[in-house]
Amino acid sequence: MSDIREASVERDTARLPGGALGQVGPFLMLAASALWLRARWDDLPARLPVHWNWRGEPDRFVSHTAAGAAMPLFLGLGLCLLMLAMQLGLRHAAPRTAMRPFSLRLVLAGEYLAAFACCGVLAAAVTAGRLLVPLLVLSGAGTAALLASTIVMARKTPREVRNPAAWRGLFYVDRDDPALFVPKRRGYGYTFNYGNPMAGAMTVALLAVPLMLAFFALSAR
Repeated sequence: MSDIREASVERDTARLPGGALGQVGPFLMLAASALWLRARWDDLPARLPVHWNWRGEPDRFVSHTAAGAAMPLFLGLGLCLLMLAMQLGLRHAAPRTAMRPFSLRLVLAGEYLAAFACCGVLAAAVTAGRLLVPLLVLSGAGTAALLASTIVMARKTPREVRNPAAWRGLFYVDRDDPALFVPKRRGYGYTFNYGNPMAGAMTVALLAVPLMLAFFALSAR
């Protein structure tokens, strides 16, 4: 039998961080960008830049079609839905420890950053790259802030020991542990409990969704 000791340090509520308004925010950003794109549709050029080289020169274009022009928004929607699913998984299938509340807020912040970056790519494309530099600066600053917050919180959060005998190298496998997500043995964050039948399916989904998004982005013309 597994030796699992868990102390709840968080009030068990059903709400995700930010409440309903905070959670819908990234999707409202994408929706507002879609409306903005629709309003400027007739003014768009025949080809839109979607990638720039290190000199800031466009080297990849998409055609003036709904799939091509809105590609950044589709990518943003996929990423935001994936991170929302991660929040739900952590909220309902991870131990109630000191690390969970901050992890949920961190994923939500990453969701906002992804939505902002994708909306920014659309704005840079529509403006022929004029907004590219501000986008890179703000996205870089947001990423740096997330990394710094993660490092600071990782140092402050006490290490949570989870059944040492269940670790198989980098993988945690314990069929007697009901948790789907468990704290990592090293570093900060969570990993799957591969003793839970849902872990394999979710791993496949986490790998498949980014690959599908990347394929969509590369195949857009």
